[in-house]
Amino acid sequence: MFYKVFCLSCLVVILGFYALMDERLCVEDKFCYNIKVAKTPKKMSKGLMFVKSMPENEGMLFDFRLYDRKGVAMWMKNTFIYLDMVFIGCDKKIKDVYKNAKPHSLEHIRSDEDFCYILEINGGEFDKRGMKIGDDVIIKPAL
Repeated sequence: MFYKVFCLSCLVVILGFYALMDERLCVEDKFCYNIKVAKTPKKMSKGLMFVKSMPENEGMLFDFRLYDRKGVAMWMKNTFIYLDMVFIGCDKKIKDVYKNAKPHSLEHIRSDEDFCYILEINGGEFDKRGMKIGDDVIIKPAL
């Protein structure tokens, strides 16, 4: 009996670990990021608020595929770092970018292009990594 409980406990811990793992997002062969994915309204509304710093190879991906994207706007309320916001289409191509969004700004940041995802990375990363509109994006589990 102890063995069964122990094995079940290990399985729960392992599955929980994989559920919390990040994903990887690669832009062509230019650079890959370890990303956290925000899919729920609660995670989307918090985003990177209160984050004081972020390693250059990390970011957050907002997944809007299940939501009406018309009128979606981002802002920098309670965000302490400059961010590049990369708008990615459902075809996994970069459609638009807003560079160096200012910390704590209440400006509404939108794209006129149709998108399914928004990638937030450190301000300046878009240019630093040589990304451009039309680049292909690959999103995959971090395993």
